[in-house]
Amino acid sequence: MTTRLKTFFALLLLVVLATHAAAQYPERIISLAPSLTKNLYLLEAGDLLVGCTNYCTLQSKTDAEVVATAVQVNYEKAVMLKPDLVITTTLTNPKTIETFRKLGIEVMVLETPRSFAEICSQFIALGEKLGKKELAGKIIADVQKRIETIKQRVPNEKTGQKAFMQIGANPLFAVVPNTFCNDFLRFSGTENIAADLSIGSITRETVLLRNPDIIIVVLMGIVGAEEKATWEQFKSLSAVKKGQIFIVDADRTCSPTPISFVEALEEIIDLIYSDKQ
Repeated sequence: MTTRLKTFFALLLLVVLATHAAAQYPERIISLAPSLTKNLYLLEAGDLLVGCTNYCTLQSKTDAEVVATAVQVNYEKAVMLKPDLVITTTLTNPKTIETFRKLGIEVMVLETPRSFAEICSQFIALGEKLGKKELAGKIIADVQKRIETIKQRVPNEKTGQKAFMQIGANPLFAVVPNTFCNDFLRFSGTENIAADLSIGSITRETVLLRNPDIIIVVLMGIVGAEEKATWEQFKSLSAVKKGQIFIVDADRTCSPTPISFVEALEEIIDLIYSDKQ
């Protein structure tokens, strides 16, 4: 860091400390994760958002300033926005988190959720941080009821089918236990062929040997279409014989928000158990 930048940050730190009144709840927030930006909107706190990444989806272009890419933060621009809270995940570089804290800005770091239950508990925690715990609780209660209703669409006589959920192509990656995506398979009454793996790396030969009845491709655009076409070349594969190779919305499925999760689960269950299949 140059001397000029050090001086700049020192002055801005004084401004930040002087500006931040002892407010009970944050009033100006920077989000460094697209899923957390979505959660702010769900909690009706979009008006608090002042900064975000270029991967975040805003409801209006004027909602927030872009202050970061997926890997780099423009600290000068971020601090000029006078945030009193930065929300992010453990995927953010620890040095970024440390820098904001050294500037006197509070940082709330959320782990990558390992289950739907953790998605819910983190959402409640964020709601509590924003003074919106009651609203967060209502949203989670509604989502949980909706999930139970969706799960009832799974016919008892069709449960237990072997499923492969693909989240990477080059290299090939599978959904494994202790990830929230694994709950899509659990809740849909299927058995994950990668249930014995601790990391998602898997070969195409292994998938073929385990012969899933269902393949769910969680990849965007042409890559997803190409993977579906590749699997369909293996005519002896059970999923091919049953016509059960599906492409699902990657952004929705991989976004750990309560609403995204229930929407993705509904899509998956409807694809697997549709009468058209």
